Amino acid sequence: MRADLPEDILEEILNLKKDRTNITDLAALETRGKEEFDFALSQLKANGCVLEDDKGLYLSEAGLKKAEYVARKHAVLENFLTNVLGQKPDAASEEACRLEHKISTETINKLDSFMDKTVPQSEEAGFTDHKKLTEKNPIVPLVECAEGSLLHVALIQGFSKHSRLLDMGIIPGELITLRRRLGNNAVVVKVKECEIALSPEVASNIMVERCSAP
Repeated sequence: MRADLPEDILEEILNLKKDRTNITDLAALETRGKEEFDFALSQLKANGCVLEDDKGLYLSEAGLKKAEYVARKHAVLENFLTNVLGQKPDAASEEACRLEHKISTETINKLDSFMDKTVPQSEEAGFTDHKKLTEKNPIVPLVECAEGSLLHVALIQGFSKHSRLLDMGIIPGELITLRRRLGNNAVVVKVKECEIALSPEVASNIMVERCSAP
């Protein structure tokens, strides 16, 4: 069995963001080989990472931690490949999928630190100290965060489509505050001293880490 398949299953269940996941939701992973997929899933159930009831599959606390661990690796790698090496988002995502299973936590942390240092510095922004605030919290879409949250921008998905965010100061490494939630998942964020309204499409592509304290 490929060692990366169990991690892919955990990550896919996490990314689906469903209360319960059905086998049909994981069909893309089954195409690698049903026997191999069934064995990987049975192993995840046996070690308690994936639980199942009459409504479907879901992650245990241990499974959730492992899934978030893989998702963070993916996000850091995709950020690097897209915004430093200039790969197209789709290609960067596919490459990140291949790399995330082999790269060590130490290397990911160093790469993340490198990304922070490549972001233009500003005394007003204060984002150079964000690690003390986030403590590597899970990376989630901006639209899922609560009003008043202090957030560290980790990744902008499809950055080429949302390049206007650069002019607004919303860039990977920056600290922002979610000031208000509007209808249809639109949000108003504060960047430095400016308040900016973002559409649901844009807000759903801004991936952030929640900070533990202002």
